[in-house]
Amino acid sequence: MISKKPEKNEFFDINKLPAEKGLLLFGLSMNKLTNGLNASHCLKYIQQISPSKVSKPLIGLNFIYGDFLYLLSSEKSYILKHKFMNEITHHKNSMQKLIHKHHLEFQIQNAFEYMTWNQLYLSMSDFPEKFSQLKNIYKKDKLFQKYLKEDCKAFNKKISENQINFFLEEHLMFYFLSKGKAYLPNEYIEHREKWILFCYPGNPLKAQIYLHQLNPFKLNWVENPYQNSQYNLESKKLINFENVDLETYSVK
Repeated sequence: MISKKPEKNEFFDINKLPAEKGLLLFGLSMNKLTNGLNASHCLKYIQQISPSKVSKPLIGLNFIYGDFLYLLSSEKSYILKHKFMNEITHHKNSMQKLIHKHHLEFQIQNAFEYMTWNQLYLSMSDFPEKFSQLKNIYKKDKLFQKYLKEDCKAFNKKISENQINFFLEEHLMFYFLSKGKAYLPNEYIEHREKWILFCYPGNPLKAQIYLHQLNPFKLNWVENPYQNSQYNLESKKLINFENVDLETYSVK
């Protein structure tokens, strides 16, 4: 029986994750660590995936805190530094306690890794150079600018140089991660991942999708079925960027 091809902007849940070693990436927004992405919410999201969507126990999960990214702010850096240090430490400790408490569900305790944003810079040798190149692409690409502007409007963000850099850096980093171009430590997976899936409670932004559709650095990780996707932990749908019509797609 031939399955029907999804319509544009039509998305579905994941039935089973690949039966090969892979990584789930949970991107953690600093402004949500104490509410929508606190440890209890993260546990709930993990339980939505495991064990029902797990084919084999070959999956690691990396939490990525966006601390350094959030320094693109008008607030004084020393204030943010102290705030983020406390929030990250509390979140990690709370997460570890919950995972240990549910050890019968999560018997492979070393499958969970905790990373900060500035660690990702060290995972690539040329991220500053690539970011500079992306900025030049953005400045010349009217569609790119249009979609980023629409993203700002959707979330009531003022379009400033800091906000533009925030979105572009975030999108570029996860673009490289999904293409397998960055080093991700995970004691259980040991850099043998065949796939990576970025997970977040919300739809991907238009500018993020456009970057993948544009694929300015011509990257292709053939092994990874999710190299152009993001899993919405709230709607429980896999957003396939290749099936998005950005003119009719809604971020919210």
